[in-house]
Amino acid sequence: MTDYSALMEDACRFYERHLTDAHRDHLLSRYGLEPWFIERMRIGYAPADGSALLLHLMNRGYSADEITGSGLAVRWESKDGARSGVGDLLRGRIVFPYLVDDLRPAYFIGRATPETPAYHDREPAKYQKQQVTPDGPREPIFGTWSVTPGEPLIITEGITDALIVLQDSWSCISPVTTRFKKERIAEAAAWCQKAAAPVYIINDNEESGAGLQGAAKIAQGLMTQGIGRVYIGTLPRPEGVEKVDLNDFLRSGGDIETVLSTASPAGDHPTVRKEQQQEIHQAAALLRSIVSRQRWEASGGKTHKRSGGVDLDDLKTRMPSLSAYTGIPPGRRGSHPVYGSIHGDNFAISEDGETWVSFHGGAEKGKGGDILKLIALEQGYLTDEREPLRGEAFKQTIRYCRERWG
Repeated sequence: MTDYSALMEDACRFYERHLTDAHRDHLLSRYGLEPWFIERMRIGYAPADGSALLLHLMNRGYSADEITGSGLAVRWESKDGARSGVGDLLRGRIVFPYLVDDLRPAYFIGRATPETPAYHDREPAKYQKQQVTPDGPREPIFGTWSVTPGEPLIITEGITDALIVLQDSWSCISPVTTRFKKERIAEAAAWCQKAAAPVYIINDNEESGAGLQGAAKIAQGLMTQGIGRVYIGTLPRPEGVEKVDLNDFLRSGGDIETVLSTASPAGDHPTVRKEQQQEIHQAAALLRSIVSRQRWEASGGKTHKRSGGVDLDDLKTRMPSLSAYTGIPPGRRGSHPVYGSIHGDNFAISEDGETWVSFHGGAEKGKGGDILKLIALEQGYLTDEREPLRGEAFKQTIRYCRERWG
């Protein structure tokens, strides 16, 4: 894998220089982040100009291939296909770096602002993560630099939730979504083992229950990895309020120690027990899916499709069904595995459990697919669920699936 550390450092310094006092005021009033902490966390701003970072890095001696390889600049084309080019990915966004070790940037995520430009007349996504390329930087677990042996470790949902906890001098890591991906749970457990202290999972408290469900999945995953002292904390949510996150709670005068002291042991939590039962059902569904595919193939009912030397049908027999993979029963709706959901019903699984349709941000043509497209979105190979899975993103997805299930 190419070493992008110098490029990432130069990009981070570029973003830092473009953060204005107005941005700092916004970060303080909206998220409670103090100026000294903003500087320490190296938070910056990506100019809305479509090629500001690209030109800066080229002036620093980096090639266009290196810059696009980092995932901070991407190739684009006009809606009619008549024009194309290369431009910055995180345009007009507040940029939060994932810091590691001695607070070096390893990855970036950008939060939309009123200056964030639309693409093809589409409303910009609230958050945009750095694009993942074949040999580019991978998304690490956020906040690992803060893990301190003997100190309680907090796991929370959003990046600004984690930041305000870190600002208050607690150890905190985050998946920057409702839960860690299955392939990252062992890594998260390793950081919990390093802490050698109680682990408290504090996700959003919302009407849909998506945050609690995510917390239960994290807890179950950690316990499966041998982490013993795992607790789930619940944020108080006033009646009539749809959602409360940890940042909201602390900014409104809440005390995190109260949440920790009233947290429930994960092993006794009813949602975790339900998650354990669901895992059993998923395993059974996976077994039925594999047996069904093998019988069909043995009967001569399957023709094999090959792509780049990969037998896709054979690969899919080794993979779980979409329903088993997401934990959403066939013909039912649930929370979007990538973007989450306030109401827990913006992701629908087909009756056969093999395809999905997304209602995240409204129903639009193309917002759906099979398990391969979902995995591409989860891994960052595909950044827009409205786009088809093809080209390099398809190749990366197949490579990932072969490594995991191959």
